[in-house]
Amino acid sequence: MSANRLVLLAACALVAGAARAQFHSLFGGGRREPMPEVSGSVRLEPAEAVVGTPCHFVFSFTGGSQVSVQRVAGLPDCGVEYLADQFEPYADNTYRLPVRFLEPNTNTLEVAVSGMQTVEQGRGTAFRSSYSTSFQKRLPPLRLNVRPLPEQGRPAAFAGAVGTKFTMTQKLVPDHVRPGDLVTATYELVYDGYCPSNAWPVVERLSKEFKAYEPKEVARGPNAFKWTQILVPRTTAATNSPLVSLCYYNPHTRRYEYARAWPKKLTFVSDRAASTENTSVVVAAPETAPAAAVPAGNAPVVLRFAPSDASPVVATLPPGTPVKELAKANGWRRLETPRAIGWSR
Repeated sequence: MSANRLVLLAACALVAGAARAQFHSLFGGGRREPMPEVSGSVRLEPAEAVVGTPCHFVFSFTGGSQVSVQRVAGLPDCGVEYLADQFEPYADNTYRLPVRFLEPNTNTLEVAVSGMQTVEQGRGTAFRSSYSTSFQKRLPPLRLNVRPLPEQGRPAAFAGAVGTKFTMTQKLVPDHVRPGDLVTATYELVYDGYCPSNAWPVVERLSKEFKAYEPKEVARGPNAFKWTQILVPRTTAATNSPLVSLCYYNPHTRRYEYARAWPKKLTFVSDRAASTENTSVVVAAPETAPAAAVPAGNAPVVLRFAPSDASPVVATLPPGTPVKELAKANGWRRLETPRAIGWSR
């Protein structure tokens, strides 16, 4: 073999060896970059939370290119409501867990986390790779300072509702009545914060000219409550429904405030009384009452102004008319229809 050919082969071997060495130094051969140690911390935002207001446990990590949290130990298990089932990942290896404290808390938390960390090699090259390993870490202690709601200025009717926007409305059906007619008042609360299940509307400024039944809860959602109350105007002097309110604490203004539904006006179409003074009322929940219809082929259904045969007729329903039951009273049903609302046997 000629000297020139030997030199050429040696040069090729050197180039190939250098390429293999560079490749293995980056991506293989067990020559990985050392796995960095994960370090982390946890804090509460805001640092001084108030009972009932949403806040976050914030976990921050440094070390691997990417950290995945799998388990956390040491968070409080009572007096707190967790608002999510899992951590919300953010940039820079930060995770947030939304919570709401239901009672004051000034403890020190010893939090430990476990998970996976991932390191990437060869970033910016065509030979990119990554490898992962598990980790366990005890985080620096976290001192909680969840403040109670202020005692000063707290109304007796306050039940623990906290938020910045509570709205109360009311609706009367029917609002054109006779004395003795049954009126369904619906009170609806919509809010943006926390409202416990024992919160209840305060009904006030109701004229003694009304006979009133206790409010009943008929619907509850993530951010809404609904109650109904049966009101019976005894005379034409019962012109206004009650003022309805619910007290809540506003953390922005740091004051106890009220969501109010102002009185609605009743219009009397006659001063003749409908005989309902001794009626026993059972209210059905409008959201769950099944829809029905007047049976086809049967006689038309007569709707009367009040649950009495002497009460005026407000509508005659042909077969097939859809109806919805609102209340029951001594063998009578109060029906809502596309044409009118009234009572039928």
